[in-house]
Amino acid sequence: MYLFLISFIPLFAFAVIALDKNYTFRNFAPQIVAGLIVATAICCIKEFFIYSRHFWIDSIAQNFTALFANNILFPAIILTAVHFAILKDDMEYKAASLFALLAFFYAVFKPYSTISSMERHSKFLLLYEPILYAGFSLFVSVFFRFAATAQKSTRIALILAAAILSLGVGIIPPLLQTYRYFNGESPLLYAVALGYTGLALALFFVKNTKNKDLD
Repeated sequence: MYLFLISFIPLFAFAVIALDKNYTFRNFAPQIVAGLIVATAICCIKEFFIYSRHFWIDSIAQNFTALFANNILFPAIILTAVHFAILKDDMEYKAASLFALLAFFYAVFKPYSTISSMERHSKFLLLYEPILYAGFSLFVSVFFRFAATAQKSTRIALILAAAILSLGVGIIPPLLQTYRYFNGESPLLYAVALGYTGLALALFFVKNTKNKDLD
């Protein structure tokens, strides 16, 4: 199960990139390296300078908020904002390459978070969190890719909508983890996790069949 935890996200990312009709691995190499480096740096800081393990308390809302902020909100917002600000390429490339950045960030960050936690033997954390965060990374990229290839007159509004939708789907992984802690693991949780990433893949395939709009 530890092998699955470590290998699933990068293998999933490589498979998605290989299926992309517009880009190749070489196009996303800088984002892959950047995601790995940033995640490694953050994990080292958390391990040696900041004791930031999540401690479960009785409040469902506080647990969910802490998990959402630490695993979704701050990493995704900061990485996405810096990514879009630094790159000088067209918006479609920025959106497409965002998947590689986020996926390879979580490929390091999530195994570290799980292995260093007090629940490192949890089947949910070992098997289903990697699936969820791979799906989340793909959701964010696909939402922005749809917005990037829209007509210029509606592009800004759709980019804002993509950001809101990204935060919306980002609720699911910490929500399922919180539910699992208070209610135990169940087949329903696993079905939701698989359906979540399956939906992200379906949207990717829909986007991947459309021609790139260069207006």
